[in-house]
Amino acid sequence: MQKNEATMTPQEHAEHIAHMLLEAQRECRADIERVNDPKAQALFETVAEVLGGTTKALTDYSQQSEHIWERAGYTTRQATKPPTVSDMAVDVDASEPPPPIEKV
Repeated sequence: MQKNEATMTPQEHAEHIAHMLLEAQRECRADIERVNDPKAQALFETVAEVLGGTTKALTDYSQQSEHIWERAGYTTRQATKPPTVSDMAVDVDASEPPPPIEKV
């Protein structure tokens, strides 16, 4: 029985997304055999590899085996703090709107 997405834990969401990405990865690998264009084949292989890495990251998260991230200095969202205001932050308000992008 599939849970309501509103009641799923973050790990269950990660597992759900990983499952969808695995299906997309399988489709990419199958499409490599279906098309004759070498550029399309290379693209599908690249996408399949990226999806595989992303799926592994999601699986590591859902199984809480992301210790390698902690050793590398990455933190989970629960451990992060909001950014602090610094002198480098640009104050933008209605009295002084930012310049248009093309003039920057």
